[in-house]
Amino acid sequence: MNFSGPLGIKIRQLGGFKYKNVIYIYNYMSVLVVLTQYKRNNLEKQLQAINNQTIKPDYIVVFQNESHVGITHLKEKYEFIHIKSDYNTKYFGRFAGCFTFPVDICMVLDDDIIPGNNCLKNYMQQCLQLNSIIGGNGRIGMNNQNKQKLHQPPDVGVRNKHCLVDFVGHIWCFKKEWLHYMFSIKPLTYDTGEDMHLCFSSKVLGNINSYTATQSNHNDMCDITNNQLATDQYSSYKVTKPELRSSVEKYFIEKYNLQLITKN
Repeated sequence: MNFSGPLGIKIRQLGGFKYKNVIYIYNYMSVLVVLTQYKRNNLEKQLQAINNQTIKPDYIVVFQNESHVGITHLKEKYEFIHIKSDYNTKYFGRFAGCFTFPVDICMVLDDDIIPGNNCLKNYMQQCLQLNSIIGGNGRIGMNNQNKQKLHQPPDVGVRNKHCLVDFVGHIWCFKKEWLHYMFSIKPLTYDTGEDMHLCFSSKVLGNINSYTATQSNHNDMCDITNNQLATDQYSSYKVTKPELRSSVEKYFIEKYNLQLITKN
């Protein structure tokens, strides 16, 4: 963005932007990145990608459920905080792990994506600009009555504009304060639906929308492998019944009056 006058010069010097008369200095925003470790063996590639980012996170956490893959040797090569649970906290634990970190922005990544080197900055900017949860992929709700007329954004590759969706996945970039929405509502199940639960609870309690990110080039992308790591036997869509995920949507619609999107 271009700004005229001394104020614009100062914003550019600090690494910030102006949007709807609000000035954001993102260099002064504290950021937590949470990487997920379960049964896949992609962690070192992710740590390398995070180390090459155009903005440096204040905290990098590896949240590990159980002990299927040894990662202690990576502590010798990379700086990160290792949070390990012998109990499988499933999909929700990594979000709960964000609570006590003194940060403004949280970014939680699945274990099957490798971000481009401008991904964190790109997603953080859009989170602040849109005051919304920003994700790597997005879905229209299975129970959305307007599904046929709504645009389904591509999961990977260059995207020239952000797109409003019912919920997002792969990577979630959000203000930490929105976690209070997520954990104010009891989940229908812990076996799936953390993506929907974060987005739906933020929508019904805080009127926070969810968007897939603009990805103008390769460096902006949340996954430079174009989903190549997401097709193995550990992919959640292969072990989760669609009926259960549909039930999560119905739970929010019937009990919390969730309004799914009508246009995007």
